[in-house]
Amino acid sequence: MDTMEIDDDIYLNRNLTKESLINQGDIKRRNPPSRCMTVCLGLLCAVLLAGNVGQIIYYELITRPASSDPTQHGYSPQGDRLQSGYDALTADRKQLEARLTNLTAEKNQLQQSHNSLSAERDELKVNFSHLKNETDRLQASYDTIKQESDQLQASYDEMQKNFEGLQTNFNNLTASKDQLQTNYNNLQRGNDELQTFLHRLQGNYSSLTRDKGQLQRSYNTLNISSYQLQISYSSLWKDKEQLQNRYNTVQREKEQLQTNYSSLATSRDQLQKKVDKVRRNLVCPAGWTKFDISCYFVSTARKNWTISRRDCVTKGADLVVIDSREEQTFVNQLLKADQNAWIGLTDSLEEGTWMWVDGTPVTITFWQPNQPNSFNGNQDCGEIVTKTSGVGEWNDDGCFADQIWICEK
Repeated sequence: MDTMEIDDDIYLNRNLTKESLINQGDIKRRNPPSRCMTVCLGLLCAVLLAGNVGQIIYYELITRPASSDPTQHGYSPQGDRLQSGYDALTADRKQLEARLTNLTAEKNQLQQSHNSLSAERDELKVNFSHLKNETDRLQASYDTIKQESDQLQASYDEMQKNFEGLQTNFNNLTASKDQLQTNYNNLQRGNDELQTFLHRLQGNYSSLTRDKGQLQRSYNTLNISSYQLQISYSSLWKDKEQLQNRYNTVQREKEQLQTNYSSLATSRDQLQKKVDKVRRNLVCPAGWTKFDISCYFVSTARKNWTISRRDCVTKGADLVVIDSREEQTFVNQLLKADQNAWIGLTDSLEEGTWMWVDGTPVTITFWQPNQPNSFNGNQDCGEIVTKTSGVGEWNDDGCFADQIWICEK
């Protein structure tokens, strides 16, 4: 019986160690289990401890007294009950060990799911960081443009205030001129009244002689006043011409500022379009190829130029617009050798004036020799002709021809 007790202890310790119930180093290395699992493991440990206590009681009270009495060859009824209890506890212990194994497997499975979710969370954090950096960069560009626009608006407001001040000064000078003219007219009427009075005093020589000196002085005063009025009028005229010159200068500066403002607004709108295009084309749709900030699609069907462009529009794009040698090289590589494809180039609005479908003028060209020639006066649409070497070439063709096309968005 002592040998059985030792074997059972070894078996219990080995199972406890196997199930990580007494290995403190393994417990510290594992992630903390859930509260439910902790409670279950605690109950299992309590049941196992109760089994061990029952086993000890059985050996102490039944086995040892029986072995000390050499005349006793069987078990007492109490010993049978304890043996049955011991067997039941052993069976319960084995059942609990099996449940402990299942719980451990479930815990490991939950740990693997937790690790997988942690990896996905870290990946989402990285993607969020990239998007946050791109948003901050675009926000900085927008703030710079907004600041420049505000500065131009402030300059324009200051010029407008200066212009209004000059206009007020001009109005004041005009009012002063009118007042001087009124005074001059009053003096003229006074002069006329003096002349009338002189005629009435012709019959009275004495009075005329007496008043001659006074009249001469009045005349001299009037002459001086007239001279001063002439000087004032000349000065006022010069001021008017200077004010007119300043007004013309301010008007030209205003027009130049308006031109600069319109140019800046156009540049801002183009930049905003590029920013919107970058946001839309962070990831190209399936079947599209990315280059720089645009996505490109090469059709497999063959349609005329008008239907081809309509198909691009339904995809949220338009026929490709080529504005650099690098883009021309890339588009040339999308096609097979000696293959033609429609591009967004046309002179249908004005013969000989080629424009892109987005309304921008053609700034760089890759026409074939002696092209465009508008053969028979009915070639108003542009196509790209691929070459195995070089960057490819352009040709004008009839818009009714059926061939593949290239979309860009």
